[in-house]
Amino acid sequence: MLLVGTIVAFGILIGCVLHQIPLGYALLGCWLIFSLIARRELTWRQILQFSWRGAKTSWGVIKTLLLIGATIGIWMASGTIATIVYDACLLINPHYFIPIVFLVCAAVSFVIGTSFGTVSVVGLPLMLIAKSGAINLDMVAGAIIAGIYFGDRCSPLSSSASLVATLSMTNLFRNIKNMFKTSWVALLVSVGGYFILGNLHPLNHLNRSLLTTLRASFHISWLMLVPAAIILILSVFRRPISESILISIVSALLIGVFSQHTALITLLTSLLLGFNPGPHQLIQGGGMISMVNPLSVVFLSCAIAGIFDHLDSFKQLQTRLAHPESSPAKRFGITVFASLVTAGIGCNQSVAIIMTNTLVKRNYPDQRDELAMGLENTAVLLAPVIPWNIAVFVPIAILGTSFTGYLPYAFYLYLVPIFYGCWQLLRSKQRTIVQKHNIR
Repeated sequence: MLLVGTIVAFGILIGCVLHQIPLGYALLGCWLIFSLIARRELTWRQILQFSWRGAKTSWGVIKTLLLIGATIGIWMASGTIATIVYDACLLINPHYFIPIVFLVCAAVSFVIGTSFGTVSVVGLPLMLIAKSGAINLDMVAGAIIAGIYFGDRCSPLSSSASLVATLSMTNLFRNIKNMFKTSWVALLVSVGGYFILGNLHPLNHLNRSLLTTLRASFHISWLMLVPAAIILILSVFRRPISESILISIVSALLIGVFSQHTALITLLTSLLLGFNPGPHQLIQGGGMISMVNPLSVVFLSCAIAGIFDHLDSFKQLQTRLAHPESSPAKRFGITVFASLVTAGIGCNQSVAIIMTNTLVKRNYPDQRDELAMGLENTAVLLAPVIPWNIAVFVPIAILGTSFTGYLPYAFYLYLVPIFYGCWQLLRSKQRTIVQKHNIR
């Protein structure tokens, strides 16, 4: 029944993505499906209780999403986004735009360790430049998504890297060293791919009228960059992202009032409802209200995960996937399968990491570093290739592009698992050769 329910749930989610139906409705249907399956083992009281326990774990993410929405709105109203776009337009070479997008997002994500923060600080301004320059937006979105998950995977400040280290009981900095060792080829190939795309599809033109419009609409100066710099600097000092965002919002409010001379009511409205200067304006949107759909996805996905944690059928799946004597290639293949299923069902990167670890950890007896690499190279990077997973749903909602169009161009996300899988396959073949030699 669990398998049938999972297939039906995947069908519902895929259908909603293709037809652009809000995912909250789909996940509500998925919750009902898995609740009916759980009814064979649990009472309705228990189902509701476990769902609520799971949903409560989303409060931290919900708080961060609301703050990000507010940040984008106030940055737009205070001129921070406009200044970043203006300065970037002066510096960017149109033929290298796509590789620059990837490298900038990768660098910033490594510094601050958060994919959502990176897409807000630099991803959105870069996308606004792309929208003004007649370029394939899906290519740009793919480069942004791939870039923001470079640091999310291997930054010392990344919450997902810390979570993997905790679950696998390994050293975070040793993991980071291993992550670079297992991904440098994929990184080089990704950069090369983006340089090819950049030459074949350059930014057709940097809209000079955009610069004039920005100058006319906002006061452009280095001071406007302070709210973004606050997040970068405080992240380096390992301050909580929520604390960094709150300080950034306060600074943006002050800049908006005293430098942009924007009415306080306009700034406060931008926090809640987004910045809306009028039709046909490039810089507009954001606000807490822009996060309503992502919030429903986070809440319901965690509620579903809460049910799964107490299903005997889920524990049986864990037993079926346990093959401690399997080859490195088969072990990694099982980890890929488990991460795709959990990322698809859980709709949340953290849920995918935790559930994948639960399902496959028996396959890595006394191989904690291997388990950590398996999780980093699957659950962390494959969650963003599931269009309805919150790991990519939020960034795409911020960028305002297609929820599926980015996939062919997010090179780094799937090249790392592919190259790592090939390496595991070579290890398996070498082990087989050694075993045959010993038998002889």
